[in-house]
Amino acid sequence: MKISVALCTFNGDKFLHKQIDSILQQTLNVDEIIVCDDCSTDHTLKILEEYKKNNPEIFRIYQNEVNLKSNKNFEKAITLCSGDYIFLSDQDDVWRNDKIEKTLAIFNQNSHIEGVFSDATLIDDKGNLVFKNISIWDSFLFYESKMNKPIDLFDFLVANGNFLTGATLCIKKEVKDFCFPFKTSNKFLHDEWFALILAKRRTLYYTTDRLLFYRLHNSQQLGIGDSKKIINPIKKSIREQNLILKLRKVKSFSDYKFMTNRYYAQYERFKDLIEQNPDTPILNHLIDIVIKLYIDFDFEMKKKHPIRHFFRKRKNEKKGRMQIDREYQSARQKD
Repeated sequence: MKISVALCTFNGDKFLHKQIDSILQQTLNVDEIIVCDDCSTDHTLKILEEYKKNNPEIFRIYQNEVNLKSNKNFEKAITLCSGDYIFLSDQDDVWRNDKIEKTLAIFNQNSHIEGVFSDATLIDDKGNLVFKNISIWDSFLFYESKMNKPIDLFDFLVANGNFLTGATLCIKKEVKDFCFPFKTSNKFLHDEWFALILAKRRTLYYTTDRLLFYRLHNSQQLGIGDSKKIINPIKKSIREQNLILKLRKVKSFSDYKFMTNRYYAQYERFKDLIEQNPDTPILNHLIDIVIKLYIDFDFEMKKKHPIRHFFRKRKNEKKGRMQIDREYQSARQKD
C-alpha cells in the first residue's frame, strides 16, 4: 500500500512549515508528497527545496509555467500521484497526527468506498482555536449529528450545496479514472466535483472526527476566508435549519419562500456550471433534479397560499427573476 499527498502551493511561506511538518509526523508514514507550485513569488519554493533536501525519497516538486489556479493545480497534482490512496492537502492547515491512520481505517472497514472526508477544527492565522463548538461542517450547514441516518449525501448536495472540503478528502487511485477532467466554475470547485461524483456513486464516506485544523485567514486563495463567513450562515434561524435538514415540514408561506429561494440559487449555480462545461450528462441530471424540486415546491405554495403566491410571482416576473419553469420549458423546446 502506497500513500500519496497532493499538496498545492501558492505564496504559502507563512504557514507551509507547520503543514508539511504535520504531514511528516503522521502515525502512518507517507510514501510521497507531490507538490505543484502555482508560480509563487515569495519563499515557498525555497522552503520546499529545504524539505526535499532532507527528504529526497518523499518529495517531488513541480513548478507551473503559468498560474493554473487551484482547481487545475489540484488536478495536476493528483494526476502525478502514484499512491493507492491520495490525500489532498492545502498549504496552510495542520493535520492531526492520526489523520492518515484514522482515514485508512475507514477504507479498510468498507472495501467498496472510494473517498473519505472528515470534519475539521477552525483555527486563526496564529493557530489559535476560533470557535469551541463550531466546526467546518457547520459552515456548510452540514449538521451531521442532527440529520436522519443514513444520510443521502447526493440528495443533500443537490438541494443545499457542497459539504466537503477538499483539504479533508482522501481518494483511492481508481477515482482518477473517472473524475478527470474536473468540471468546475467560479462557484463550483474541485472539492464539490469530487463530492458530486462519489456521492452519486454511493462510494463517499465520512468520519465525524476533526482530523485537521483548518486555518481561517484573509490571504487564502480559496476557502472560507474569515470567521464572519462561518458565523453568518450559522445565525440562520432554527426553523430554517430544520427545513434544510428535513426535520420540519414545509407549511407556511415563509417556509415555501425559503425553500424555493434555495433551489433557485442552486439552479443558477448549476446553470452556470453547465454553460462552462457543456455535454456533461451528470450536470444535466443535476439541474433537472433541482428544477423539479423548485417546481414542486412552487406548485405547493400556489395551492396552499394562492394569493401570496400570485403577488410573489407577479413581482418576480416584473423583475425578470426566478422564472425556472419558463426557462426550463424554453430549453426543452429548443432541444
